[in-house]
Amino acid sequence: MIVHLNLRKIVVGAGLLGILAWSGWTVSKVQASSYSTDLLSTPTVTPSPLQVEPTPVEQAGTPVAVTPPVPVDVDPHSNCLMCHSNPEFIGVFENRQEISLFVSEDHYARSVHGQKGLQCVACHPDITGYPHNETEQVNCMECHDEQGGNMQTKFVAMSVSLPYADQRAMSLPINEYCRPCHEKEFDSTIDSAHVKVLNSGNTQAPVCIDCHGSHEITPPNKPRSKISQTCSTCHEAVYSSYQSSVHGAALEHDSNPDVPSCIDCHGVHSVRGPRDPSFRGDSIVICGKCHGDKALMEKYEISTDVFNSYLNDFHGRTVNLFREKGGLSSNKAVCFDCHGVHNIRPADDPLSSVYPDNLQKTCQQCHEEASIRFPQAWLSHYTPTWEKTPALYGVNVAYKLLIPGTLGGFALYIGLDARKRWSEKQHQRARLKAIAEEELDEYDFEKNDQQ
Repeated sequence: MIVHLNLRKIVVGAGLLGILAWSGWTVSKVQASSYSTDLLSTPTVTPSPLQVEPTPVEQAGTPVAVTPPVPVDVDPHSNCLMCHSNPEFIGVFENRQEISLFVSEDHYARSVHGQKGLQCVACHPDITGYPHNETEQVNCMECHDEQGGNMQTKFVAMSVSLPYADQRAMSLPINEYCRPCHEKEFDSTIDSAHVKVLNSGNTQAPVCIDCHGSHEITPPNKPRSKISQTCSTCHEAVYSSYQSSVHGAALEHDSNPDVPSCIDCHGVHSVRGPRDPSFRGDSIVICGKCHGDKALMEKYEISTDVFNSYLNDFHGRTVNLFREKGGLSSNKAVCFDCHGVHNIRPADDPLSSVYPDNLQKTCQQCHEEASIRFPQAWLSHYTPTWEKTPALYGVNVAYKLLIPGTLGGFALYIGLDARKRWSEKQHQRARLKAIAEEELDEYDFEKNDQQ
């Protein structure tokens, strides 16, 4: 009996050992196969969306590269950050130029898109898996730099080959994804200076992402000085000149909200420059928006006569006439011909182009033979007064009396002459009528009838 029971225990124990051995082999096989599935397959276990640390499977003591699964039950945004949250993630273009593929989650969260809750696929709709091209699926060890760490560290160096000739070849197509949401802005750029340069074949002409950025987009005018600083990326020399001008200094150093920035003169998306046929004529309107505003000019103790006197003189009248006749350009002086373009300085600044000592040179831009006395004939932009220019003031007053008096005299003369002629005609007509009636009374009708 005792032998029988011991035999049963031995059989049952052997059976249990066999079952456990078979179960362990099956679990190991399932785990190994789950790690070798394609990146787009559904894994058995969902790893952390931000930290994917694949573990290599050892066969015969040799580490074997495996491909990590794509997390399920997480939003696409977290899927992207699984790799792009790595500060050591870089891409290499065909020309061997490198670019960081790191995206700061904090920076994106503070951006205008992040605050609206837009996910990566909103701007990258054609991305459905990784790698983001038609190349054969990669495994971990093909991207991870062996010198950058081991597979147990949070971040290791990653390098991938990008299917673009250079960075510009990648950014231009991506720029088109701004259009679906910003159609109005895209339409306003059609005739802009930037698009014309781009269409001429210059791929370095600025597009949306060059001015607004990519993952860290923030309001372009906060602070307002950010506007001119953005333009300085391409127009560095112009920005340097603008910084030292009366407008630029007030904006950059004093954060003055009233002075013009680049977009106030050139437009935001419909950027125009001096090559535009109508820009020269329209420039007087651009300046007039501020310098013709009486309330704004009083704030800075500047007279609006500066603008009004220009429109009343020979230069201003001619330019404005051409402008109103269909945007034609005149060769007569506009504001920036005398005051400068981006380097405008106060009139009492010795470096100003309208400073008294510099006026002759300024006038000689158009009047080549202008002598030292030539600028003295100019009254500046101020109306003559009895205190400053009594002779000219007297002439102006005389003209104000003489011209109306002369025209009035002519009108009175013509009126009196017309009245006299009409009166004479009426008198002659009455006299002829009286003569006719007198002759008619003396006529003998009976005698003429007998004859």
